[in-house]
Amino acid sequence: MEEALELDNRRKIFRFVSENPGTYFREIQKALELATGVLEYHLGYLVKKKLLSTEKDGKKVRYFVSQEVPHPDKRALGLMRQKTPRRITIHALLNPNCSFQDLLSEFGISKSTLSFHLKKLERASILKPTKKGRKKFYRVADPDETARILISYKSSFVDSAVDSFADVWLEVGR
Repeated sequence: MEEALELDNRRKIFRFVSENPGTYFREIQKALELATGVLEYHLGYLVKKKLLSTEKDGKKVRYFVSQEVPHPDKRALGLMRQKTPRRITIHALLNPNCSFQDLLSEFGISKSTLSFHLKKLERASILKPTKKGRKKFYRVADPDETARILISYKSSFVDSAVDSFADVWLEVGR
């Protein structure tokens, strides 16, 4: 491992991914101000040496430190790195069985945008919808596990909502 991290750029990349698990190429590039070719080369090397692992998220590839993030956390963490899915999840954790209308009024986004994010969260088995008549209600499929992920990796989110959620969740003794 020491040999693989002897170059300054590799150490910077490794440290950034460790502090921001589930980050993707452009985030790394922007934060570290590295040229595309340089970043591609070093990321490829770190993945080849199994220091970093990847998870495909649509068209994006998310990066993780291989020994730090367990496989089951990767998909959920990739979604939680996105502001809107993260906030929807936190709202659903604190307000189980919230309706589509509740979420719409809470976040003030378009119906199509909300539907898009809800479908992603459903496919990842983070949210579980229930239909009552014509209305859909949402709850977090595994609240304790989802809360654990949010709290465990909260330092990697630049979001006061996660800090507030963690305080409330831990205070009620869940």
